[in-house]
Amino acid sequence: MTITAEEIAQRIGGTLDGPGSHCVSGCSDMRSAAEGDITFIGDERYARQWEECQAKVAVVTRGIDVPGHDAATRTLIRVDNADLAIIAMLEHFVPPAELPPVGVHSSAVIEAGATVAEDARIGPFVWIGSGSSIGAGVIVHAGVRIYPRVKVGDESVLHANVVIREGCIVGRKVILHAGAVIGSDGFGYRPSADGSELVRIPHLGHVVLEDGVEIGSCTCVDRGTFGATRVGAGTKIDNLCQVGHNVRIGKHTVMAALSGAAGSVKIGNWVRIGAATGIADHRTVGDGAQLAARTALINDVPAGETWGGMPAREIRTEMRHVLALQKLSPLAKDLARLVEASKSGKP
Repeated sequence: MTITAEEIAQRIGGTLDGPGSHCVSGCSDMRSAAEGDITFIGDERYARQWEECQAKVAVVTRGIDVPGHDAATRTLIRVDNADLAIIAMLEHFVPPAELPPVGVHSSAVIEAGATVAEDARIGPFVWIGSGSSIGAGVIVHAGVRIYPRVKVGDESVLHANVVIREGCIVGRKVILHAGAVIGSDGFGYRPSADGSELVRIPHLGHVVLEDGVEIGSCTCVDRGTFGATRVGAGTKIDNLCQVGHNVRIGKHTVMAALSGAAGSVKIGNWVRIGAATGIADHRTVGDGAQLAARTALINDVPAGETWGGMPAREIRTEMRHVLALQKLSPLAKDLARLVEASKSGKP
């Protein structure tokens, strides 16, 4: 796994500022890096830590000044974007994944009418329902449950204990992390005519995950009531998220952990949703919008705007409200004394 600074520069299209002979055998952040690690400098704050860092080699975004750099003894590799360059290095050092062997494990159950590509990898205790199809190069880890009439596209990866319910469609190169559930019934109930109970609404739809989608561990994407709940190509959803029935999410959107979208929400392309955000049903979030962490959204968000708060509003308005409250807080005791004084008639 060892690689020289010169080889790294060639791989990531960087320019050497120091010896190319330094050997790198690992990857770490500035504070934790040892002498044999490579580290990364993406802004001026990290550049100031370089003098104290133990690493001999760092990747730095071009244009960032790195105080105290000694090109005689240490090496900087200057690139257009250090944050992107780190991906190539992490891919180099990541240990090989442990995969099920090609073929179907003896403990797996493939129901009649299901089809599995010859080069797919089906791990132990997997169950694949009738009428389902598993594409070329698909990896299905232990304990996965694939219900009837499911389609899994080529080169997708289903980690341990994933569940995909009836009729759902998974595109190419989709990654479903451990415990994700795709196609559960939506959360829909109505009071009975006599008001004595809640009547469950059947959900006849399905889920479509387009190509390149990634769904985190223990995240649930519910099936539509009639049509499809759809997640657009390239969208990434973190762990422990909830996507309700009939939600439509566009392409290349990111939803961070503990967030939820209630039924029939429409989320555009390239949207950024911060952690623990909640979106009320039937809301629309426009293309390129951003929602700050812990946003409680009860209104539509226009394209390109940034919102935050509880309840949510445009972020500059929200920050003005927060600042006003901070300024008022120290005056609260004085206001309370004035009110008490006015009640008692004292000056």
